[in-house]
Amino acid sequence: MFSVRLGVRTRILAIALIPSLTLLGLGLLTAGNLIRDSYQVREWMDDLEQIRPAASELGAAAQAERVLSLRRLTTGETVPELVSARARVDRGFDALVRADARRHEPSPHIPAAHAKFQASITEVRAGIDGRTLAPVEVYRYFNAPFALFHTGFQRAQQVAPDPLFATRISEAVRLLAATEAMSRGNAMGVALWGSDGRAFPVEDFTTQVGFYKAEIAQLITEFGEPRNRLLTEIVASPAWQRVSAMESALTQRLAAPDRTRTPEPPLTLPRWQDAATEVNTKLFAAYAEHLDRARGTAIEAAQRTERSAWITGAVVLVGSVVAMLVAVVLADRIIRRLRRLRDATLTVADTELPRAIRRAKAGESTELAPVLDFGTDEIGAVATAFEQAAKVAVGAAVEEARTREGVRSVFVNIAHRSQVVVHRQLEILDEAESRQQDPALLEVYFQLDHLATRARRNAENLLILGGSRPGRRWTTSVPLLDVLRSAVGETKDYVRVRVSGVPEARVRGTAVADLIHLIAELVDNATAYSPPTTMVEVTAGVVGKGVAVEVTDQGIGLTDTELERYNTLLAAPPDFGFATLSRDSRMGLFVVAQLASTHAVSVRLTDSPYGGVRAIVLVPTTLIDGPQPTVADPGTRTVSR
Repeated sequence: MFSVRLGVRTRILAIALIPSLTLLGLGLLTAGNLIRDSYQVREWMDDLEQIRPAASELGAAAQAERVLSLRRLTTGETVPELVSARARVDRGFDALVRADARRHEPSPHIPAAHAKFQASITEVRAGIDGRTLAPVEVYRYFNAPFALFHTGFQRAQQVAPDPLFATRISEAVRLLAATEAMSRGNAMGVALWGSDGRAFPVEDFTTQVGFYKAEIAQLITEFGEPRNRLLTEIVASPAWQRVSAMESALTQRLAAPDRTRTPEPPLTLPRWQDAATEVNTKLFAAYAEHLDRARGTAIEAAQRTERSAWITGAVVLVGSVVAMLVAVVLADRIIRRLRRLRDATLTVADTELPRAIRRAKAGESTELAPVLDFGTDEIGAVATAFEQAAKVAVGAAVEEARTREGVRSVFVNIAHRSQVVVHRQLEILDEAESRQQDPALLEVYFQLDHLATRARRNAENLLILGGSRPGRRWTTSVPLLDVLRSAVGETKDYVRVRVSGVPEARVRGTAVADLIHLIAELVDNATAYSPPTTMVEVTAGVVGKGVAVEVTDQGIGLTDTELERYNTLLAAPPDFGFATLSRDSRMGLFVVAQLASTHAVSVRLTDSPYGGVRAIVLVPTTLIDGPQPTVADPGTRTVSR
């Protein structure tokens, strides 16, 4: 699995890139193979063309020396052309060796044949001049070059890069074999002429003659027009006719029982050899033309292969580029749609949905306008799903608002009922206290009065949580000391609370009830979360922005995380939901935060010097009535009833 998460664009491009690169690789491989095939064809043709002229020249020279050597050996006459023929063979062999060395793959047989020829040619030629060798030995010796050519052509046929070229080489080998058979038959004929039929069996002569004529006739038929043009012209030429007539006359003469009664040959030996040389030369020309035609076919095939390679490479390259461009375009379109979906989703989540929820809480219309229209494909389906989820969230908000409103109504209803009962209870207790003279009963009445006061504050807590306001109101300003005493008096362990250092200041009547309630909740928390043997200090002091009231306990304190969380709550009161209330048992802090935000009073918790918590309440100057406040009593006061 990838350790790095790829983006959508990268994945889409990868989906197109992998097949494109694969296609490009296959295309380049195909093009490379085609170019390699073309190169092999050219290399093969270069090798063939490199050695063909030298081989043809050596073959013709060897045929000429063979027939002249047999003529010299069988007739005993001096043959002036033999000297130049021998020099021609020597030059031809040297040229063949040099030409073979220049090929891409030189043949190992040509240098060996050349070395063998050089080692024995001098002795053979001396035997010919001294007429010490048999005609058959000379004949076989000069047949060796053709065997070398035949082996070379077979190898070329085997490594031909195309079946058509192999066929052309096979045809060339057959034509060369027919040419060699014509030359061998002519050499045998000369030897038989000079030896009066004793140099070779007549059957060997007729076999060679019959083979080359039948093979050439077969090749003419197989080649067809226009490739058989030269062969057809050779067969129809006067030289061919004279050679054929001489071969027939010689066969009849050698086969006759009484050679003295056979007619004279139609040609003299020189004229016969001139005609044979002409036919042999034309056969070599036909052989060369055949190879030239095969070379042209090979070059055309190589060019076609190269064109195919370039076309294939270009098509694959263009196809790969087009595929990549299409992938990039599609990826960009998808990315743009996803970005629009993201932006629209954030708009819904950050603006539309909160607005709809606020309207739902306010009891207004909560229909969420469709803003995520992205079609019917998968992206559109995601947008539709999110829009549906947003509508469900709005519906849930509506239900929650209705439920919360119902709970608040229940809170307010219970609180009002409790207030009615508590107020009635306080009126009865006040009346009972005013009539009672017994100190013991007065103490009991006082305790009941204190409990009723606390019950009244709890009812007011329910009103505040329900979004309503307490019923107590003051129309005139009240001294700050009285506010603090009233707050302490509403707490459970009021005897553990000391109020000291309170400046001469009066609190506006509109804030008196809420400030009493706020400080009472803080003092209640301080006494509840500190040891029962410790005191809670309530002090006040004049500051630049108003009056600061501090409630300090010696309790277990709070962690840094808790301090941060409660100070955040006091600075920005949250919406009072069931989940919020259920997570924290200090419900009084929610009431404190709500009351503080109503009058712009700042409340902050810090660590006290005694290890507990210090609550600092900053009462702004807007809530202070009268002149600049001063300290009323620097001493210590303990609140009691």
